[in-house]
Amino acid sequence: MSRADDISKLFNKLGANPSGYREIDFVHEFIEDEIEVLEAPAVTPAPPVIEAPSAPLLRLLEELSQGEADHLQPPEVVEGRDGQVYSEQSSPKVVVLVSVKGGVGRSTLAAAIASGLQRQGRPALALDLDPQNALRHHLCLGLDMPGVGATSLLNESWAALSERGFAGCRLVAFGGTDHEQQHSLNRWLGQDSEWLSKRLSGLRLSGQDTVIIDVPAGNSVYLSQALSVADAVLVVVQPDVASFSTLDQMDSLLAPHLKRAKPPQRFYVINQLDGAHRFSLDMAEVFKTRLGAALLGTVHRDPAFSEAQAYGRDPLDPTVNSIGSQDVHALCRTLLEHIDSDLP
Repeated sequence: MSRADDISKLFNKLGANPSGYREIDFVHEFIEDEIEVLEAPAVTPAPPVIEAPSAPLLRLLEELSQGEADHLQPPEVVEGRDGQVYSEQSSPKVVVLVSVKGGVGRSTLAAAIASGLQRQGRPALALDLDPQNALRHHLCLGLDMPGVGATSLLNESWAALSERGFAGCRLVAFGGTDHEQQHSLNRWLGQDSEWLSKRLSGLRLSGQDTVIIDVPAGNSVYLSQALSVADAVLVVVQPDVASFSTLDQMDSLLAPHLKRAKPPQRFYVINQLDGAHRFSLDMAEVFKTRLGAALLGTVHRDPAFSEAQAYGRDPLDPTVNSIGSQDVHALCRTLLEHIDSDLP
């Protein structure tokens, strides 16, 4: 059906004549009005807007500011298990055990002191600077470990050399070396007076730690290196005529190091006192008269120490509590009183 038929029907229904209907196409022409564009008056430009730093940049600035603040802060202090207050950035105390002649029990005593200090709340590290490499037999029985000798010749750090011994104290062994390696080390240590101090700094020890160093008997480059960093020197003697005759020689060896701006404290320890023999007791009295206040303590001859080493046991086992063990603990307490006397 067409659109015209629909219109005709619509008109008939309304009673109108559809013949007068006309469709008109309406066309409207739209003309846009012209808009006059006016030039804006000149104005002074506003200052540039500086945007706030982004969140990542703010965090970076905070970190940098905090880093500078930390750098200016005093070193953090901590309280050790012994009740003393230490600085995390301070250096450890260094105790060197020396003797003019061998066979006086120096290495056995060095290991016992390290273990005793650990038991009394002072973290201890025993350092073996004797090419005989014997200290490990007293602290880490049965362990064949690398040591400072070969490691130093390879110019490697000592940080990985530490092993745990009795009571949790640490040991850095000398390690196995041959004659040629020992000769190279002797030459190197004789030329570099700061060899040991630089190596110790690599162990990252703090003011809470005490380093016990065992050196060969007599005069050696190892003795000189150890004395250069020592806070205290323990001269180990036996109550006999042979040890008494070495006192003047030891004084000569120590004399150059006692002239430092801050010299190490010097003490003597009578080791292996035999309470069952009158002559041993008499010689101990002779030493006391000669040494006076420099005598730090006395350690009795104790079969429990030899038995402990033979059976791989801790000579300071508290269940044994032998006379030698009691002497070592008393010696450690006295030693700590002296080396801590200069702490703030």
